[in-house]
Amino acid sequence: MNQSSGRAAFEHCLATMDVDLNQTAFEKAFLQTKKAADVQGEVSENQLRAIVDDVVTGMEVFEGVTESFR
Repeated sequence: MNQSSGRAAFEHCLATMDVDLNQTAFEKAFLQTKKAADVQGEVSENQLRAIVDDVVTGMEVFEGVTESFR
C-alpha cells in the first residue's frame, strides 16, 4: 500500500466515524495510527478514537499554553 492510499483509507475511516480533523491534527493522528498498526498489525476503532482524542487534547493544551504567553 502506498502512502497516499494509506492516508485516503485513514481519511475514509475517520469520515465513517464522523471525525473531522484539521490538517495538522490529521497528520499527527495518521502517524500515530500508522505506528500502532506497524506494531500491532491493525488498529481497532476504539484505539483510533483514543489516538484522535489524545491528538486533539494535546493540540488544545498546546494552543492554550501558547495563548497564555501572548
